[in-house]
This record gives sequence, structure tokens and C-alpha cells, in this order.
Amino acid sequence: MGEAKRRKQQGQQAGEQLRQRVAAGEFGAPGRVERLCLVVDHSAAGRDLIALLRTLPEFTLLQAALVGEEWQLWDSVPIFEFAGVTVKDGEARAWLATDEDKLLNEALPRELRGGVGLLAGVEPALRERVEGVRPAH
Repeated sequence: MGEAKRRKQQGQQAGEQLRQRVAAGEFGAPGRVERLCLVVDHSAAGRDLIALLRTLPEFTLLQAALVGEEWQLWDSVPIFEFAGVTVKDGEARAWLATDEDKLLNEALPRELRGGVGLLAGVEPALRERVEGVRPAH
């Protein structure tokens, strides 16, 4: 019971932090999610972030992408280490990356173009490298 209570509390804190980031305009106009790049791996951090996003009304635009064909493929085919959703211009588009090199050198630089906010649910060892990626020109 203690572990479940701790995880629930952590989820509530993470949800509040995300709401604060939205309110501050990190993902578009203050209070709106308009420009976002979400990336996750198969770790607990990735699964927890996806579960959290499914509960927050601020992220409703992501919902269709989180159950779409690409997401189902990522869930069922182990060749894809990473999945992402990019929100731009009122649309959410899912994408996949097979490995860390493709993620860091191709997918993220491409998806971060246009001043989108990054939201990463990845292994702690990878987080710093993911957050250090800059958009391609």
C-alpha cells in the first residue's frame, strides 16, 4: 500500500508541474498546448508520463495520436525504442525512432523545429542527452 500511495503522490506532483509549464506558455500561448514535442521510451518514466498525459485535459490534442497506428506499432514491435508525438498548428502527429542515434540525430532535431516545447519520458541516463538536442535548421 505504501508504494501505491507514493506513486499516486508522485503522479499528482508531476501533473501539477505539467500544468504549471502549460500555464507559463512553455508549449504555446499561456494555458494552451499548441507546440509540443513528446518523446518516450519503454521505461517506467515513459509509461508513467503517457499515463499521466491521458488524464490531463490540457493534453487532449495528444489522445488520438496516443492510440493511433504508430503508437500501437511501438507498443507491439520491439524494433522501435522511442515513440513521439509532435503538436504543431493544431494537429498531433505520432512518429517512431528505432534507436538512440536516430532519435538524437534525426527525429528530435526535425521535430523540434519551430520552437516547440520538449516533454521527455525517458530513462534518466538518456534524459540529459535528449534535453540537449537542438532543432535542425
